[in-house]
Amino acid sequence: MNTLAEAIADVEYAFKHLEFAVRLMCYCEQGQLNLHKFDTDTTLLLSHENVGFAPGSFATLESIVPAAQAMVGMAFGASAIVLEAAFCAASRKRKPTSRAPDDELQALIYMIRCAFAHNPAMPAWEARGKDYERLLEVQLGNETVIIDLVALNGRPFEYEHIGGLANWFKIRVAAEALLR
Repeated sequence: MNTLAEAIADVEYAFKHLEFAVRLMCYCEQGQLNLHKFDTDTTLLLSHENVGFAPGSFATLESIVPAAQAMVGMAFGASAIVLEAAFCAASRKRKPTSRAPDDELQALIYMIRCAFAHNPAMPAWEARGKDYERLLEVQLGNETVIIDLVALNGRPFEYEHIGGLANWFKIRVAAEALLR
């Protein structure tokens, strides 16, 4: 089991991966990637068995941009899983019926984690049970974000459901403050 310090370090690492994925996506979307150099025959020389990738999978922007966008989603999901794990490392129990601001924040992180944990390639909200079939009200600075878990249950996760991707970084800051 991770200590809280290790869990916070894991959160930092996961959010660095998310930042990298976002930067790479933007780079790809802007057509900055040299496709000729990128989409070449690639072989990893490993100690046990080599792994090779033939050219052709990423020869066009139409093939590379969706892959980069999907990478952002997977990095986002990993950051949610790691952030929720930090609450476990802090021995902070979820209180899904509590309406206290800190518990609302933790419940939201858990719900996002669940959306990605069950299918990272196609995350969907899973608000099961009476404890999670409700509205969440999360305070992020001067803004209150309201998430209707009943309406979202079963729907594909979208960043706009939490007020946009920028709010995820605010959620991280609030969660780390709570954990410290």
